[in-house]
Amino acid sequence: MFEDETVDINCPKCGHINTIAVREFERQSQTHFVCEGCQVRVKVEAGEFHNRLDQLRKEVEELEREAHDSKKPKRSRKDDFQI
Repeated sequence: MFEDETVDINCPKCGHINTIAVREFERQSQTHFVCEGCQVRVKVEAGEFHNRLDQLRKEVEELEREAHDSKKPKRSRKDDFQI
């Protein structure tokens, strides 16, 4: 669902903002990349990211359920009619 999205990560050495695809975090428990600013190799632990991604997926599923449920017509009660 989010695999085509990206995440910005600041380099711990130079502060340069590096953009990493979410799919890189989904595949492994950690991701390595080379900073575009200073060429240092950076390791990112993905555990916290996985937890937050799971929360986001649950929230999206809940929103989709609510949107689907709100499209169903609500039955009127007997007392709701005026003559």
